[in-house]
Amino acid sequence: MPAFAFLSGMVASDELDRRRARRLLFGIVGVYLLHQALARALEAWLSGKAFAYQPEIPYWALWYLMSLVWWRLSLPLLATLRHPLLWAIGLALLAGLWPAAGYGWSLSRTLVFLPFFVAGHLWARGRGMRLPRIPWPMAAMMLGVLLVVAWLTRGFHLQWYYNGAGYANLWPDPWQGLAWRAVYLAVAGLGVAAVLALCARAAGSWTVLGQYSIAAYVLHIYLVKYALHAGWLKPLVVLPVELRFAALLAVSTVVAACFCLLGRRVPWLFDLDWLYRWLGRQPEGGQAPTRG
Repeated sequence: MPAFAFLSGMVASDELDRRRARRLLFGIVGVYLLHQALARALEAWLSGKAFAYQPEIPYWALWYLMSLVWWRLSLPLLATLRHPLLWAIGLALLAGLWPAAGYGWSLSRTLVFLPFFVAGHLWARGRGMRLPRIPWPMAAMMLGVLLVVAWLTRGFHLQWYYNGAGYANLWPDPWQGLAWRAVYLAVAGLGVAAVLALCARAAGSWTVLGQYSIAAYVLHIYLVKYALHAGWLKPLVVLPVELRFAALLAVSTVVAACFCLLGRRVPWLFDLDWLYRWLGRQPEGGQAPTRG
């Protein structure tokens, strides 16, 4: 997720004119509202419970779209400050002390992942759209640091990785939570640089699918929820850990590629700009336009 936020920052502008506001409204807000409704409908159908539409509570992974809106709106303000990355890091650390920053409106995750979004924007502003170039031995060492920290924190609650809650929900001492969040930001930064550097070496036909990654991100929500309901994941439990990891990696790669290709076929599900164009052609009263 930090790498995803970094890439989103790379393609974000620190200006918000009419055209960009339209893209934000129909390309992100509209997509969020649409799939928030569809995902809630799927949950209601699978569980047999009543449909409840709560736009302020992102459905599972849809938090990212809501956070993307906040990041995009805050970027013009942050860009006016000196050292915007330091401001973003400060907000990420202080977010855990703010009781109101939780899952609602995706406030906690918005603030915690903000440094990666800002870092991506600053990177693109200074170096263009080129991914970081790091020698592969150095990238491997950086990933090794990430793996060591992951092993040392294997007993932590998963919320530490999700960053959806404040320190009080995870640590008896808030300063302990702040220290571990600082570790998280530092190690995740190494991971982002290493992973993107390795991706830069694999540039080619596969990376073309990246422009449709939003489709894979959204559609996997429906697949995972239905797979859990149908029991498709149960056979994985009986596999040894090594085979389970390999199977999940292989299946995830195939599913992501297929969903990206599907997004290429039906882009109107993941970008509602067509709705803006359709509304712009509708005259008052709903009658067809006539030439004068």
